[in-house]
Amino acid sequence: MNRETLLSLYDRLTQLVEKLPGGLQKPILRELVPIRELFLEQRPARILLLGAAGKSVPEFLHSVAGIGVETGESDNGWRTYRVTDYGEILVLDAREDAPQGAFDSALLRFVPDVALLLREAEDNQTALDLAAARLSACPKETPLVGIAFGKGSSRARLSALLSGKREFSTHRTTVCAPDEGDSVPDAICAARPHVARLEFARLSGAKEAQAQIASSLLKSFTAVCGVIGLQPIPLADLPILTTLQILMIGLIIYTTGKPVTARTFGEFVGALGLNIGVGILFREGARAIIKIVPIWGNAVSGMVAGAGTYAVGRAAIAYFVEDIPISEAKKLFHRLLPGWDAFKRRRLPSLTRGKKNPANQSET
Repeated sequence: MNRETLLSLYDRLTQLVEKLPGGLQKPILRELVPIRELFLEQRPARILLLGAAGKSVPEFLHSVAGIGVETGESDNGWRTYRVTDYGEILVLDAREDAPQGAFDSALLRFVPDVALLLREAEDNQTALDLAAARLSACPKETPLVGIAFGKGSSRARLSALLSGKREFSTHRTTVCAPDEGDSVPDAICAARPHVARLEFARLSGAKEAQAQIASSLLKSFTAVCGVIGLQPIPLADLPILTTLQILMIGLIIYTTGKPVTARTFGEFVGALGLNIGVGILFREGARAIIKIVPIWGNAVSGMVAGAGTYAVGRAAIAYFVEDIPISEAKKLFHRLLPGWDAFKRRRLPSLTRGKKNPANQSET
């Protein structure tokens, strides 16, 4: 799933939303804003390196994230580092041996998303002073992540050093120490804006960041499907619900860096027992509720659509992000949507009339 595919699915979705009544369009489009920011406006992360010159940039990235990079071209001091099939990182190496003129020119080209202060136990005061001076040249909105390497450079010691310098204390600061069990990729992801978070989370394998991104997706899609379910519209809401659920699962898979293929998607939904269109079942269930409870039916049907979407999405996060076995993800799905099997057995005969083996029908 590349950016063009994402854009195509998003455009299709917005076109479908525009066919809904005007009162439904605004809340749905509002919930889709985080999705656009994360997936359609994403760009490579811009990282400013400060501190003593030690490891090379590829060595540093490999040591903290376990990723191998290919060194690319330089654009006014910002060097591109590529991870095949995942994305790119832009790095401005402004550690102690970087010329001041080159640093000033680079800041005119791009503003860094995050500054990383690499601190070794044997670092000298000159390197720390230079890092403080160069950070002060960046906007105050630029967050700082201090990274303590080596046995003699603990998180506590680095925190004390940073809090003692005004140039550091004026920036939002996080300190982490790989030797103390901290995840540097997650700390970097947490410090950067939405548009620059996804690509680094994918290529660095930052599990906590991936889970946070997937959870924000789940929240948005659940809210959208719940709004649509409030006013089930004959046939009009079916393609929207189905498109939303397919897009949600695909984006959750994409967040992890795993390939988004028809086979991966089909194996997952098939393992959950979603053998026919999820949107059909949720929509038909909503209609049944409205017939039984005409006054409160619309509100309850919205809960059905939202709960069903949440159950599918949460199972996808468990399986693809948290690496839970598919059998456990299926149990989670059933716990979140009790009565699913009984409901499916009741609805399947009328929805699959004339088909010899409904169990073999794949998810739409």
